[in-house]
Amino acid sequence: MAVSDFDYAAALQACARNDQSAFRNLYQHEAPRILALALRMLGERSSAEDLLRDVFILIWKNAAGYDPATGPARAWIYSIVRYRALGRLRQPGQVRAAASGWMDQLPDGDRLGASADGFLRALAGLDATQRRALMLAYYHGCTYDQMEARLNAPADDIRQALRAGLDTLRERQYA
Repeated sequence: MAVSDFDYAAALQACARNDQSAFRNLYQHEAPRILALALRMLGERSSAEDLLRDVFILIWKNAAGYDPATGPARAWIYSIVRYRALGRLRQPGQVRAAASGWMDQLPDGDRLGASADGFLRALAGLDATQRRALMLAYYHGCTYDQMEARLNAPADDIRQALRAGLDTLRERQYA
């Protein structure tokens, strides 16, 4: 897998200075990956495209709020994607298409970028309950009620699985 030399932090700093060229470069570099994730989370292309637009508007407006001390710039960008997608999934009447086996499908490393390989190995190394709980909560945007129904397990067991999975990822320096 090729290592990207794109400097996300520099791009965000330039966007904070209203550098439209930097914003365009960031968009061209990252929009396909964000769209793929949004499509995977929302299950509908038009919703994913709307989310993509909203995310880049938020990036442009809030780039000055990015603080390198809080973590990588790319993680900051994807936190916007995730929270916006989860917000949409939790809106009343939002229906999401579910493919067969979707709970166990790991994200595509090529779409996530160069640092994903180790993370995906760590995620795949979790026990099935931990991995499913993490995938449902963080990648598919499910609430505890939805996870209870899909995993056929009590909420306390799901919370414990999430905590244990996150602890394991943290120990491996991926959370």
